[in-house]
Amino acid sequence: MRYSVKTVSRVTRMAEATEAGGVPHRDKALLRREKIVSAARRLFIANGFHATGVAQIAKESGIAVGQIYRDFSSKEAIVAQIVQADCMDFLSPESLCAGIQSGDPEFVWTWLGDFIRPEPDESDPLFAEIVAESARNERIAAIFEETREDVRGTMLAALTALIPGDAFAERRCALSDVITATALGLMQHRFLSPAEDTDRAAALVLKMIRHEVAAMQAEAAAG
Repeated sequence: MRYSVKTVSRVTRMAEATEAGGVPHRDKALLRREKIVSAARRLFIANGFHATGVAQIAKESGIAVGQIYRDFSSKEAIVAQIVQADCMDFLSPESLCAGIQSGDPEFVWTWLGDFIRPEPDESDPLFAEIVAESARNERIAAIFEETREDVRGTMLAALTALIPGDAFAERRCALSDVITATALGLMQHRFLSPAEDTDRAAALVLKMIRHEVAAMQAEAAAG
């Protein structure tokens, strides 16, 4: 989970423009919110979610507590911003849509492979902690429910490109849930095991998914 290069570049350009005194009020507000989220992310990674308070985020970001509460209603709202931004960066829905429209199934398979085994990132422990927090915090759970729907919608678009047709709708949904659950499990596995073990597991999972997709395609071809 991570911010995209485009996001980082946009924030950098805005910071440079702020120094020059030429940023519109709307962009200043966006830059301020990005600074708050970036500071919160660093603190959440270093100290954990529960050990980080809004006062610490204010000190880290250089933005007053009162202003933070005007931009975000709560610490959970900052978490929501992190999760939603990371989710969209991770899923790359625009890129997947372009691949589907191109009619290239290997693009979809590459996307699925990246989903199952993403590159390690320093934010991964934070994501794992937020997932665990969703089991005991209703507001975080609501954030993840919304995110889960985004993930499911994007995943179903990928699978539908490989296995079109209403006859396979239920199996696509089941396979989507299996892929998502497996990806979360492999992320946890990576924390506890050597990288090569996780790579082997991910390769086997992708092979099993290809087998299931091929079976549905064969059924569709048989009529």
